[in-house]
Amino acid sequence: MAREILKVRKVGGTLVVTLPQGVLEDTHLVEGDRVLIEAIPPRRILISKEEMKMPTGRRAELELHVLEAKIESYHSQMDYAVADHNLNGGESETLDAQLKYLRVERDKIAIAVAEKKLQLFELEGV
Repeated sequence: MAREILKVRKVGGTLVVTLPQGVLEDTHLVEGDRVLIEAIPPRRILISKEEMKMPTGRRAELELHVLEAKIESYHSQMDYAVADHNLNGGESETLDAQLKYLRVERDKIAIAVAEKKLQLFELEGV
């Protein structure tokens, strides 16, 4: 593990530390990368390179749209099952079982939607 003692300097109203090559060699950090800086009191600071897999509000929004589309898909499947039963006949017990199954699956997705909305709230605070 590379270690160096560096001087903190002031640029404008911000304190700046330059990261030397010896420290950067194993991190694969390049200009333009985003980093997460965390204070670890009383005397340490942790700098981590942001990973693309880090959850973001935008990703949570897209996942929410996918879940909502799945709910709509279950509604369409229920409508189709009823229409098919009305057109082609069949046993009412089979239709009832099919509709109950689709409702249960739809409700599971509704729970996932609520959880995703909570995650989005926590990410964005809105």
